[in-house]
Amino acid sequence: VESMAFANSGDVLHVQKMLHACTEHLEESEATHQAVAVLGIGMIAMGEEVGAEMALRSLDHILQYGELPLRRAVPVALAILHLSNPKVMVIDT
Repeated sequence: VESMAFANSGDVLHVQKMLHACTEHLEESEATHQAVAVLGIGMIAMGEEVGAEMALRSLDHILQYGELPLRRAVPVALAILHLSNPKVMVIDT
């Protein structure tokens, strides 16, 4: 709910809060709120260029080092992040 309220705002504090929710190591059945937090990162950061680049790096780290439920949500978060601004770098990921 919080990520929908701050969608397209570029609020860095809420992006950091979503990243903090992703750092816990939970079982796959308990990690649904973490996957929603990954989607929230994309929704919040799509409002500005610098925030989108920061979120892109964060999502890349989640894709490399995150748990399986988090890695499953990263492609959708990348699509949300670059919804109206496609980039070749994102397509290659």
